Amino acid sequence: MSLKIRPMIASDLKAIEVIQADAYAGYFLESPDVIAQRFTLSPTTAWVAEREGDVCAYLVGYWSMVGKINPLNSPFFHVENANCLYLHDLALLKTAQGLGVGRKLIEAATQHALQQTTAAIALLSVQNSKAFWQGFGFSEFVTLDVQQQQNLKTYLDGSEDAFYMVKSL
Repeated sequence: MSLKIRPMIASDLKAIEVIQADAYAGYFLESPDVIAQRFTLSPTTAWVAEREGDVCAYLVGYWSMVGKINPLNSPFFHVENANCLYLHDLALLKTAQGLGVGRKLIEAATQHALQQTTAAIALLSVQNSKAFWQGFGFSEFVTLDVQQQQNLKTYLDGSEDAFYMVKSL
């Protein structure tokens, strides 16, 4: 199996839509416009995995502050004095699961954050992924202010929990 991790480029956005539809329940699907806006805002914090030359997974992040949560399906904004790389979305085609693709994307993002001397990486765990992220050294961050708790609730689909998690670097 040939697997390559590389920076995302604009022409990958159609593949990203397909992967997102394959990976997520309808509640978590984000509009193509929001996906494109996020990539445009922070193209250096987005990666894809190619398997046999086809994009099969992606990881999109942006610079943020520990404890700050962007509501679901809303645009990203530039954050002054960012202190963390926020991993917004990791998604794989079902056919790419179990091949170590997610691990390789997370390693690429971690290396990028370390090169930028970032203090931490943060993310939201949804769809029963908390144990997965704990395996990468992430811990639940529970000292969110009221506004961020409200933003976190936008990721609750009624049947599963969402957890804000942080890993110090």
